[in-house]
Amino acid sequence: MELLIKNIIDTTNPRNDNSDKKQLFTSGTFEIARNKRESWNFIKDEAISRNISYQMQYLEFQVRLYNDYQIYLTVESLMCKNIIVTIGGIIEAALFALMTEHAEGSGYQFDDRTPYFKRIDEAYDMQIIDRELKDTLHNLRKMRNLVHLNTLDYREYQAYDVEEANEYITALERFIQYQTTHAK
Repeated sequence: MELLIKNIIDTTNPRNDNSDKKQLFTSGTFEIARNKRESWNFIKDEAISRNISYQMQYLEFQVRLYNDYQIYLTVESLMCKNIIVTIGGIIEAALFALMTEHAEGSGYQFDDRTPYFKRIDEAYDMQIIDRELKDTLHNLRKMRNLVHLNTLDYREYQAYDVEEANEYITALERFIQYQTTHAK
């Protein structure tokens, strides 16, 4: 397998890295991460907010890549899986930040070692998410756990589809909307 090739053109400006290669998208195609953070302003933890915005930028890249190029069969299935896993990570980080903040303000004892499946139920109990999001996040959590290849008993090239990926993209948007309208 080929290794990644990174061409550093100008050591003082990392934006020029790999600029001698074919341009995949035109400049300005993707929203800058700082702007992504604005839709996550309900996350007060600066580090988590920044990391979420970078992942949102990457998610946008994945969606754009899929929508603009002919991707099918195995690569399509695994790209859908990667989109789902990315969304799972974004929401898990957001829940962690929201629950930590809620616990600090209410005296609730939040244990950051709590397994994610329990954390989802606790987020529901704390009214950070509604029942529909709770159920969706449990399904998303199960999908995200499929990163462990040794646990799979099926062929991945057929396992994930665009409809599932779109379902979780919609769930992510609904999560953001819920937090925006129900922020405490």
